[in-house]
Amino acid sequence: MKIADIRARWVRSQLLRYGLLSIALAAPLALLGTIPAVIGGVLALTAQLWWHQPWRLPEEEVAQYLNQTFPEMEDSATLFLKPATDRNLLEALQVEKITPALENIQLPGKFYKPLRQAALTTLFMILFTAGWQVLNNYVVSHPTGTTNTAAPANRPEKILPGINRVEVTLQPPAYMRRPASTQSAFNITAPDSASVKWTLHTNDQVQELVLLFNDSTRLALKPDAAHTTWTATRTLHKSGFYQVSMNGRLSELYQLQLIADQLPVIRITSPKPYTTIEFGQSTKVNVQATLSDDYGVRNAYISLTIASGSGEAVRFKDQELPFDNNFSAALPRYEVSRMLDLSAMGMKPGDELYFHIRVTDTRRQETRSDVYIVTLPDTAQLFSMEGMVTGVAFKPEYFRSQRQIILDAEQLLREKDSIGKEKFNSRSNDLGTDQKLLRLRYGKFLGEESASNVGDPRVAAEEGHDDHDHDHHGKEEHGAADPKDFGNAAKVLDEFTDKHDNAEDATFFDPEVKKQLRATLTEMWKSELQLRLYKPQEALPFAYKALRLLKDLQQQSRVYVAKTGVKTTPLKPEKRLTGEQDKIQPRQQKETVTYQDQLLAVRQALAVLDAMKPGDTSVNMAVLRDAQQALATQAAATPAVYLSALEAMRRIQIHKGTEKDIRTAQQGLQKILKAPPLQPAPASAPVSPSLPQHYFHNLKTGTP
Repeated sequence: MKIADIRARWVRSQLLRYGLLSIALAAPLALLGTIPAVIGGVLALTAQLWWHQPWRLPEEEVAQYLNQTFPEMEDSATLFLKPATDRNLLEALQVEKITPALENIQLPGKFYKPLRQAALTTLFMILFTAGWQVLNNYVVSHPTGTTNTAAPANRPEKILPGINRVEVTLQPPAYMRRPASTQSAFNITAPDSASVKWTLHTNDQVQELVLLFNDSTRLALKPDAAHTTWTATRTLHKSGFYQVSMNGRLSELYQLQLIADQLPVIRITSPKPYTTIEFGQSTKVNVQATLSDDYGVRNAYISLTIASGSGEAVRFKDQELPFDNNFSAALPRYEVSRMLDLSAMGMKPGDELYFHIRVTDTRRQETRSDVYIVTLPDTAQLFSMEGMVTGVAFKPEYFRSQRQIILDAEQLLREKDSIGKEKFNSRSNDLGTDQKLLRLRYGKFLGEESASNVGDPRVAAEEGHDDHDHDHHGKEEHGAADPKDFGNAAKVLDEFTDKHDNAEDATFFDPEVKKQLRATLTEMWKSELQLRLYKPQEALPFAYKALRLLKDLQQQSRVYVAKTGVKTTPLKPEKRLTGEQDKIQPRQQKETVTYQDQLLAVRQALAVLDAMKPGDTSVNMAVLRDAQQALATQAAATPAVYLSALEAMRRIQIHKGTEKDIRTAQQGLQKILKAPPLQPAPASAPVSPSLPQHYFHNLKTGTP
């Protein structure tokens, strides 16, 4: 049988998937040896097979998958699992109808998607393990024996003559829980608020060593007894640059690039930003989120606000709940969850819950998520007739029908124990028929076709009375079998065709109303389905939601009409188009816009550098000094980008610049430039006169 074959393929793919995942889990253990990898793979495979047990896959689940994936199965795949002797006439006909479709089914690509994902995961883990092994072998064969961090490769440093070597120790803040590192370069890239210690070794005795920073501060280094080892310490809070002054001689500029501590990131996976809990659904909301931070999460809370009441009597209640996780380890990533029991929190129908998550990292920086809303609709308010008399109601009789279906369903549930099963099923099916009648009425507003229900005279009468607008007065006058109409094809088609699916008749409402009507029909479909299955309890949530959507439509249908009209001066047709238009001029407004180009010095410096040659002393140095000030401002914020251009500009001004320095300075200045703002400009005149101009010209000259 086809279903058994699909089940076997499903089981095989699952077994292969678990085998690949076991290999992926065992691949990192191969770094420890072959035996740990084999043991880990066997344990992983055994655990997956024991937990999932794919060989116990029931054929009913396969049939349900076919119903959900292939529309041609018409939700009837489960009939193949039923013995042929137990099928009634309709089921046998349905099986015969969909048998060719079942035989020609080709499983889609997403059927094997889990298997492909497992294969990619396994391949990635194998490549990762192999790369890690190669890296370890390289490190073992090339020992360094030092913890120095190399300076940036893109900018080779130049050290003042007389300085033998330098040691820069970077100590990150305590909350980062990172060890100190040492580098032998002046260019510094460190975390924000890191403590930096400079240790400079000189060849000979030096009288003074000072660090000059871009914010005009000085840091004097302290020498040892021999005046050959100098040390100083400073905590960095801003990016910028600095240089070394040794006995009055200045070094080149060195960068101070700080890495900012990022704010915590909150990603809420459940619930949705706006959640409505319908009648009959569970009032428990599971809040799930992923919290991450670059240096660790310190704490997290859920801030709740419950709004109850309406109008001026609305009340708010605030509270804060912690998560169940323990944040003492301050890990960089947490998967948190908290179950909110709305009933235990005192929420009643009509109340709303607003909540957001607050996360604090180890630096005590706080981040708040977006506000999420959970509402409990007031079902009693849906039955209120207030506003339906004074307002413009949207088919109020249909609202009453929907409420009556809900009332009848609740009454049926209360009487379930006192009436027999057969009567209970009959009344539930009758309610399903009532729901269908209501759905068919609303279907007319969307231009949908009506489908007759075989064996139900109420639906046939409803459709014959309301849905079809045929010309029946001809029958009354001439009779159903008038000899004059024999062979009249138009009359025959008029009797047996439906004209309500005309696209012109389906455009009475705007798209938003149509969208809500379609949502209402969907809920009515679901309610009818449960009623047909003799499950009125499961049908109530859909019925309540349909009623709430209809109430919303009722409010949207209210309109405002002004009580006073506007009286305008009556026009005189005999005087129209008889005046002269020479004195009619378009309105002109003159404005003086003062625009100051803040980057004028940069543009002028680019022009000077473009025409400059190395060693040229005839250029305008004042323009270059203004451009250097702009470069210094940018280098203080992002030294890694603009520091080389600033140094090149300084060398150019002391007539030591080369062609490379000129290009470097130009590149730095071009990064500062931005597109100038748009200025008012006259509109371009059309090439040929427009049609209104032609009209008025011909009207004035009297040409036909």
